[in-house]
Amino acid sequence: MSESSQQSSNMKGDGYRLSFFLFLLIVLSMSHSISHEALEWAQAPRLEKGTFELICQQVIPETPDISTFVFQTSEKIHFTFKPGQFITLMQELDGEMVYRSYTISSSPSRPYTLNLTIQRVEGGRMSEWLFGYLKPGAVIKATGPDGVFNLMDKPARNVLFLSASCGITPVMSMTRWMLDTCMDADIRFIHSAASEEHIVFRKELEMLDQQHDCFNHSCVLDDRDGWLNQEMLQHLVPDLHARTLYICGSPAYIDAVRSMVEQAGFDMDNFHHEVFNEAIITEISSRNHSEESDTKHQVSLEKTAVVFEMSPDEFLVDGLLAQKAPIVAACRAGVCGACKVQILEGEVESTGNAVLTAAEIEQGFVLSCCSRPKSDLRIDI
Repeated sequence: MSESSQQSSNMKGDGYRLSFFLFLLIVLSMSHSISHEALEWAQAPRLEKGTFELICQQVIPETPDISTFVFQTSEKIHFTFKPGQFITLMQELDGEMVYRSYTISSSPSRPYTLNLTIQRVEGGRMSEWLFGYLKPGAVIKATGPDGVFNLMDKPARNVLFLSASCGITPVMSMTRWMLDTCMDADIRFIHSAASEEHIVFRKELEMLDQQHDCFNHSCVLDDRDGWLNQEMLQHLVPDLHARTLYICGSPAYIDAVRSMVEQAGFDMDNFHHEVFNEAIITEISSRNHSEESDTKHQVSLEKTAVVFEMSPDEFLVDGLLAQKAPIVAACRAGVCGACKVQILEGEVESTGNAVLTAAEIEQGFVLSCCSRPKSDLRIDI
């Protein structure tokens, strides 16, 4: 080999070694960056109950009218909630702050993102805005989590999850959590939908069925099977009486299932339900008030020193909102619990308290959307 050839070969060798060295530096730098970020996630603080901003990361179509919105916060955070709970989104629309409660469909065992699976409702102010404008990178405020329809407050191992349409969200959160934590449980999951294309989480349900011996699911389709009936239920769940039942869907769906299981002699102490549906909200909002009266009751707000008057036919939530009190009127149907307030003195007439715990009721909490003043009141706001 000539001297020039030898020099050329040595230069190439040096070049290869330099390139390899630079490559190693890049890899090590990336590894350090990834490790550092992983450590930041592992040490991220817990976000518990409060008001916070969510940043949309992804929108996943589930059915023709249902999508899953995936959120994070601007800072690395661990979302903390009970499987089955909901949060309330807050958005100003046409100069008015609008609140809507949506159940969390993700599991607290996967704490780095928060998923809401939402159905687009024709004419629904919030849902139409979400589907039209909430894209990756968009920011929206939220408060919560709230709700007693969850596996922490109402625990069980041998469960029957029943859902219809978007009512699948809380029981899907429960399912994901039970399977992620390898809970010693037996899960029977029956979901009702209009047709196969309207089955929310269809592929995931099929996958879970294949992967977990403790999970068994069935779909009842309107266009194939008709509505779920007692004969179907007995066939699909022969050990019904050995299970705790969690159900979410429309009022008609829940009433039908309630009738079926009551007729079957089911222990109704093991029957837990949640309703998030425009029908019940409309019904509650339009129900007849009691006979109008000239009587006025004085309402005093303890923390803000605001004093005002209300009629006995008015709901507390309306009076409080008129005074710009810091409460959230998310559903106005007594199903979300976001508007609860503590009565320090006085009496109210309440038409609903199902989402309050026994301890909260003992402490004087009421749902302001379902309560009217029967006397002068002092409220802890």
